[in-house]
Amino acid sequence: MRLTRDRRREIIRFKHPAPAGYEAEVRECVREPELIRESTKDPGVHLYYRPGDRGYVCVVPSGVDPDERIVITAYFTKSLKKGTDLWTR
Repeated sequence: MRLTRDRRREIIRFKHPAPAGYEAEVRECVREPELIRESTKDPGVHLYYRPGDRGYVCVVPSGVDPDERIVITAYFTKSLKKGTDLWTR
């Protein structure tokens, strides 16, 4: 899964400004999530969670092929969204 500099800037500027300055936590969630959950709204969307100082970091990748995935968005949340757990550490 990839998180390019341009994509990170786009997320922070237009979607979720809270992760600004927390790039290390977002990268850690991408590399070693504690939980991967399937979205209830769209089974093709997987939510990667990792606990942190500000609640949970949530990273949402695109695509099915792990080698081709890019990060769609990343944000902090206090609670996990509903859905089916696909993987737990």
